[in-house]
Amino acid sequence: MMYTRGFKIVQPKRFEVYVEELETNVDEAIIKIESAAICKADIRYYLGNRDERLLGLKYPINLIHEAIGRVVKDPTGTFNVGDKVALVPNIIPQEHNKSECQICTSVELGENYCPSAKFASSNYDGFSKEYISYPIKNLVKINNNINSDVAVFTELISVALSAIRRIDLKENDTIGIWGDGILGYVLCTVLKHMHKGQIIVVGHNENKLEKFEGVKTYKSNDEDISKNRINVAFECIGGVAAENGINEIISTIIPGGTIVLTGVSENGVKINTRKILEKGLCLCGVTRSTVEDFRVAAELLKNNEFVSCISKLIIGSVSIYNINDYYKIFEEESTSRLLGKRILKFKF
Repeated sequence: MMYTRGFKIVQPKRFEVYVEELETNVDEAIIKIESAAICKADIRYYLGNRDERLLGLKYPINLIHEAIGRVVKDPTGTFNVGDKVALVPNIIPQEHNKSECQICTSVELGENYCPSAKFASSNYDGFSKEYISYPIKNLVKINNNINSDVAVFTELISVALSAIRRIDLKENDTIGIWGDGILGYVLCTVLKHMHKGQIIVVGHNENKLEKFEGVKTYKSNDEDISKNRINVAFECIGGVAAENGINEIISTIIPGGTIVLTGVSENGVKINTRKILEKGLCLCGVTRSTVEDFRVAAELLKNNEFVSCISKLIIGSVSIYNINDYYKIFEEESTSRLLGKRILKFKF
């Protein structure tokens, strides 16, 4: 019998230590969590910035869905003990028949849109644990020589890949990225390694925009943005600021263009539907990613130039020995406006 210790959020700004028996199935491996990062979604649960009734259904839950671990035991022999793996948080239940699901088998959509899917740290326990028993099919091997701090960004890279995969991107498309935050930076970095056409980044923070190297950058509301004839735009803003960003895209993008929405807004936003109709625009929504997206992300991490760009998002690392350390990093991340993440090193 094996036990694992972890931190669960039980109400806004309140964590508790849980010691639980580690239940293992024949199709699961035991993973020691090594490095992790906090996402904006984790911060929303920490601050209680979601509908009160919904939060009541979520708590208590382990947060964190961006993590890298080491294989401790694999009864299937798929992985070796000590292998470094990324944990894919989008989980299709064992009883769900993916081969008969029209969404899971869809070329345009995929398992990340399946209504039966569960997501770690949302409606399924996340990775803020010492050890976790996790489905083999949701583990993706990361080269052992890749720094675990950089590898933590595998999840965000996979989300960017999912957004790109959502549309039929042409070689000569001019791409606009609205948002100078982490997802905007990761998406831009991925596109620079996959796309030969022009890339434009639009944001509000001049210091952050300076870190987007090798692409054109503009402050929001700059009249010169429209001179680039953008025909594909990615919205990576989310929150209350998404409304202005989406409407700026609608005004700027050329007729017949495609807009990909990736930012999460808790409340509805007002957008100019008249202009959408007049321009014949297409809007796509993107959520999460698939195991295959993680595999492609793992391949990108073998590229030294790509890793060098992603490494710039690492602000530092923090060792988590106890619940006080865990509280402290959540407080710091909830007020941080820096472009990057502090990597959590689980030592408990």
